[in-house]
Order: sequence, then C-alpha cells, then structure tokens
Amino acid sequence: MRNNLFITLEGIDGSGKTTAGYEIKNRLQAKGLKVFYTAEPTDEPLGVFIKDYILKNSGEKNNLLYEYINNLDEISFKLICLFLFSSDRTAHLSSIKHKIKDYDIVICDRFIDSTFAYQSFEKTADKSKIKKAKEFIIKINDFILEINDIKIDRTYLLDLDPEAASKRISKKNEKSLFDVKSIDFFSKVRDNYKVLYKKYRNRIKLINASKTPDEIIFEILSDLDYFLNINF
Repeated sequence: MRNNLFITLEGIDGSGKTTAGYEIKNRLQAKGLKVFYTAEPTDEPLGVFIKDYILKNSGEKNNLLYEYINNLDEISFKLICLFLFSSDRTAHLSSIKHKIKDYDIVICDRFIDSTFAYQSFEKTADKSKIKKAKEFIIKINDFILEINDIKIDRTYLLDLDPEAASKRISKKNEKSLFDVKSIDFFSKVRDNYKVLYKKYRNRIKLINASKTPDEIIFEILSDLDYFLNINF
C-alpha cells in the first residue's frame, strides 16, 4: 500500500464534491487509514477574509471594505480574487506539506484547478487577454506547487450539467456569491474545468456527478484502490 497521497476534489458549485469528500474520508478511516481533510478557502485569516469580503452574497451595511471590493470593475475584481486565493493557498501549503508527511492521505476540497476555472477573465471582450490570463493562472499554480515541492497525486473532477447543479443549489439555505451566479457563468466554469481535464489527463479523473452519491463514491474509491491496494 502506498501512503502519503495528496488528492483534490473539484467541480462547479452543486456538483456534490464536498458531500462525496466527507464520505470518502469516513470510509478511508474505517479501513484504518489516517486521513486529513481540508478545504479552500481555508479557515485561516486569509481564507476567512475571502469568505467574508469576496464570497458573501450580500455585505453588511456600512461595511466600506466589502463595498469597495465588490464595486470594482470586473478585471480588477478578478485580479484581486486571483491573488487573494493564491495567497491563501500559499499559506495553506505550508500546513499541507507537514500533513502529507504525517497522514496516509490528504484530501483538499478545491485547490489550484478552482482558481483557473473560476478566475479566468471570461467577460473580457479581448480574447487575447483571456488567453494570456489563463496562461498566467496556470503559471502561478504550477509555480506555487513547484516552489513547495508538492505534487497532486489525483484530482477528482465531479462534472455536472449547470442546470442540474442550479437545482441543487436552490435548496441551500445560505448561498454564496457564486451560488447566485447564472447558468451561463457555470457553463463557462465547467468548460474551463474541461480544458484542464484535457491538459492534465494523467492527474485528473472525470467523474459523472449526475450519478447517485454511492455510485460516485464507489468510483472514486475504486480508483484510489490503484494507489492503496485495499479492496474497497
């Protein structure tokens, strides 16, 4: 059995990756494995800032910082998000490096691929700027991993039709900034994920998220068995 695995879970909002992630963690632990589960944005200061000032659907009254950030033009807002999420991840990796040594498996709910999928400059009319932005994001992601000597062993991309995802999101009591985005927005995010899937086929495994939770979990665990040889 190989241990010290680092796996990530990706997908558009409503794809069910967080639900699947916790169940995978429970089943791996039931097999006697030491599993560390984490997520981005983190619960550390930078991650909390992102949750409070970027991802909230509505800001508190008289919150000048929230109003300032969320009233910027689209490109400025995207750049701020890109650097904030990347900064949170850089700090997060300091913790992940130690956890990979101490645990059999580290599972991260959202990681570098989310930044590419969500922060690409899709609304910019200039296609050359979109292309440059995407190339820049990939360079940042690659650099952050390389400088920290971190390798993702497997990414599970839960792929779901945006309309189906929207129906799931509508049942949530509390919605984030992204939860209230249009189906067209999530279609572009999904397309960005598919770009990454084609580029990193050796790392990313595409999972049909329209299947039942049990089917999804079984497919992921069966693939993990390639590394673990546990026979789920």
